[in-house]
Amino acid sequence: MVLNRQNGQRLALFFLFAALIGVLVWAFVFIRHRMNYAVTNAVFVETNNIINLGFNRVSGRLLYLSKEEGDPVKKGEILAEIDPKDYQLRVERLSRELKALEKERSQKVIALNRLTKEVSLKEAMARAGLMSLKERLSAIRSRIEGLSAVVKQLTRDRDRFVSLYQARVVSKRRLEDIQTRLAQQEAERKALLARERALLAQIRAAEDKIRLTQAEKARVEEGRKALAALDERLASLRAQLLEAQRLVAYCRLKSPISGRVAKKYASAGDVLRPGAPVYALVNPRDVYILVLLEENKLQGIKIGAPARITIDAFPREVFQGVVSEILPTSAAKFALVPRDISAGEFTKVAQRIPIKIKITKGPVELLRIGLGGEVEIKRQP
Repeated sequence: MVLNRQNGQRLALFFLFAALIGVLVWAFVFIRHRMNYAVTNAVFVETNNIINLGFNRVSGRLLYLSKEEGDPVKKGEILAEIDPKDYQLRVERLSRELKALEKERSQKVIALNRLTKEVSLKEAMARAGLMSLKERLSAIRSRIEGLSAVVKQLTRDRDRFVSLYQARVVSKRRLEDIQTRLAQQEAERKALLARERALLAQIRAAEDKIRLTQAEKARVEEGRKALAALDERLASLRAQLLEAQRLVAYCRLKSPISGRVAKKYASAGDVLRPGAPVYALVNPRDVYILVLLEENKLQGIKIGAPARITIDAFPREVFQGVVSEILPTSAAKFALVPRDISAGEFTKVAQRIPIKIKITKGPVELLRIGLGGEVEIKRQP
């Protein structure tokens, strides 16, 4: 029995020694791990941007919503729609007005082009006729001037021959020849003067035609101004139609990102005003890990340091990341009720410094904003 008791004591001492060695080894590993890693459970899943999504510039009754909270969404996917009837009626009305106005413009363009051609042709013909008449008038006046000189000379000759005939120096026949020639030239001159008067009347009529074409030109200019005003109305109508079509498109709410629905604010049948939030969306690319690390654990924590994250909701999943930002102030600095130390009362409390960790590996789609967990950040030399 003494031997058995001694053997039992030795076995107990062995287990006690082995346990002590195990504790020491665990303590060594634990201390070494804490020296190499900063560990904390003040970990939260956060995002840089929660998108509150609503209908832009349109209001009305909500017809349907296609997503529930937590559902995934794709960029460009239709999430909801409000009744577009009023906006569609406006589009139809503006389309009819635009079509009628375009038809009116087409008719005015045809009429204006025809009037422009007619006026240009009339003016060209009137100016050409006036130029021709003036050339003929100039020629007739030259002939009249020449005949006037001949008549003047023949008149002098006639007077001289009358004197010579009375003096019996020349025969009566020669006097009669001079008188006949004078009468012929005077008759021709009178005819040319009559033609001159007729040409002057024709010139005045041609000038009246040109003045008439100038008045018609004013009509053309008025037509062009009316067409320009019509073009302004058309541009305004097209802008209004485009705006109305945009409003119809705005009646469908589309996702601007590929992500997940964080919150649903409305239900089918609700009457919404412009900009009222319908969904809150989260982009997985904007998700990060916010760590509130105690100030006495900051040694060796630098931007780019690798981190290992576990989330309480998914204990079997391991996420990898790197430190992307170390904020310059403690979390207590922006607390709703900051500590008042002006009276000199002060209790030493370890402050926590916010650190952002960018997730580089792991099923990010599983994460939900606000989840907690634990992180190990490798200290850098």
